[in-house]
Amino acid sequence: MTTAATEVHKGLEGVVVDTTSTSLVDGTAGALYYRGYPIETLVNHRFAEVMHLIVFGELPSARRLAEVEDYLWHAGHLPAELAATLHLMARNGAHPMATLQAITPLLAQEPPLQRLGRTDAEEEGLVIAARLPAAIALIHSALEDHAAYPYPASRRYGERYLQLLTGHAPSAEAVDAFETLQILQLDHGFNASTFTARVVTSTLAPPASALSAAMGALYGPLHGAADQGALEMAIEVGEPQHAKAFVAGCLASGRKVLGMGHREYRVVDPRAKVLKTLAERSAVEFPHRRLLNTLSAVEAAFVDQTSSKKRPLRANMEFYKGVLCLSLGIAKEYFTATFAASRAFGWLAHIVEQLADNRIIRPAALYVGPGPRVPEESSRPQRTADPLLRVAGEG
Repeated sequence: MTTAATEVHKGLEGVVVDTTSTSLVDGTAGALYYRGYPIETLVNHRFAEVMHLIVFGELPSARRLAEVEDYLWHAGHLPAELAATLHLMARNGAHPMATLQAITPLLAQEPPLQRLGRTDAEEEGLVIAARLPAAIALIHSALEDHAAYPYPASRRYGERYLQLLTGHAPSAEAVDAFETLQILQLDHGFNASTFTARVVTSTLAPPASALSAAMGALYGPLHGAADQGALEMAIEVGEPQHAKAFVAGCLASGRKVLGMGHREYRVVDPRAKVLKTLAERSAVEFPHRRLLNTLSAVEAAFVDQTSSKKRPLRANMEFYKGVLCLSLGIAKEYFTATFAASRAFGWLAHIVEQLADNRIIRPAALYVGPGPRVPEESSRPQRTADPLLRVAGEG
């Protein structure tokens, strides 16, 4: 496309590219709904219930919930040969998210006999998502050079995840807090990673490819990896009394304060409200409480120093998440992988939506390069094009 009058929407901001019934982000009101239910009510449910709502469109009955949790437990086992392969791959020392993205397509191998998905594509995605907790725990054991912890007997998602990662049974309060976090991370409109999953799916690539690509997008510090970045920023600030000077320096230099502001929300991110409350309950030990107080001071200083702006920025979900994760025994290098373990179910819901009414996603670009030019005569011998060579797909 070369028309000079064409309007370019950088980052596709404000461009409606498709429909979804999975989640509604109401940025003006500061509200988030999963299939019509406000997020504030859904955090009182078990993770598997809300996952079922996201993937299958409705909250499950008690009997169906038991089936779903049993499925996730069985499917979540890593076959022995696959686990050995993944352990070798994880020992390369890369960031856990880089390794997780690389191994995700392998997680679809040797699926269990038990099925939950309505289609083969949905089943492939469910198997991968169910195995992510064990895969993340395996990466952790490989990098920390200790034997993988035994697969827990618990059917509850949050209890199993924390026990796989830490090696000990968590408290009921920790399980509830963790599942609340994972519920808040399940879906969030057409964010960068979700849109990536839909783009890959639109080519009719398998769900494993779409999920792996989505993880690559989530790894970016302007998306999911802001959780680790926000905590590292709090560590850098050190003490609450240093927050004002730190924020002033960031604003003067143009440095981003990770975890502050969100493109969708004009008011406080509703997920951030819930997470801040959870962090305040969970961060009772001194180092965690100091980090929480430092983050609170950074947020207050940022709001104060940007109050004159047309659009004030507030904390988003990533801002306080790190303190909560640390209090649950999750190291900062595994924050984003934990995010991916939940969002994978949301990505799957969008994969299913995309396949239901698919058209390859191929936006136009406004060409701004030089006009037609005649190349200098080449000294290389000219080859005759083979008329039999044809490209079947779109470039």
